[in-house]
Amino acid sequence: MTLASLRNRLAKPASLIEVGGTRQPADPTVSWFGAVHLGAAGEEWPRWQGVPMAPIAQLNVRDAPFVPTALDDVALLTVFAANVPLNGGEANGEGWLVRAYPALDDLVPLAMPPEAHVTLTEIGCERPLKALPIRYSLLAADFPDWPDVPDDVAVSAEIEDEWEAHFVAHDGLKLGGWPALLQDRIFWAPFNEHPSNPEYVFQIAAVPQAGFELFGEGIWYFGRGTGDARDVWAFEYQMR
Repeated sequence: MTLASLRNRLAKPASLIEVGGTRQPADPTVSWFGAVHLGAAGEEWPRWQGVPMAPIAQLNVRDAPFVPTALDDVALLTVFAANVPLNGGEANGEGWLVRAYPALDDLVPLAMPPEAHVTLTEIGCERPLKALPIRYSLLAADFPDWPDVPDDVAVSAEIEDEWEAHFVAHDGLKLGGWPALLQDRIFWAPFNEHPSNPEYVFQIAAVPQAGFELFGEGIWYFGRGTGDARDVWAFEYQMR
């Protein structure tokens, strides 16, 4: 295949998640990094091993210029993490947590316990997270890193040797697109045998201005189960 045909075949849109640089809005439904303001009625702040988790992000999916198909029934995502080492493969709620909500109208304020304002030293942070508003921008064409090229796509040896010069997966925070790989392709469980058969949905990388750092300049990847397992969320982590 030619470079042009490969671009047409492999391009995927994404919503880039840009942190800071805007005034803090009063609307509790907007997207934040380092803060979570909403939850379902009767829902409590999440804990792991009895300790409140730290808020990582609140993502209003409805505001994103591009929404991956896996999120077409989601209005808001919230992400939390505990101050424990995360290696990837942990189940949702075990050191990390994703909550997904289908609508905004029924959500209510979620009060953060003071103990949740903790420095996540076990994942690489050196100071507590700073809450900053998020804005989205459209990335019209994101491309796979070499390990993610589908097996049925024919690539010449010449293009393979120069792949990174022509194609790259955006390595910041984003919804959709291709995962920015730091090692090999994502395996959602040993031998890629996760029972929910997750598909990649979004990724979170370092946000220095918010005090969010990951060991090894890593990236967190989040997948959603497919078929009858769409309520299952999966997590993987790669480092450079």
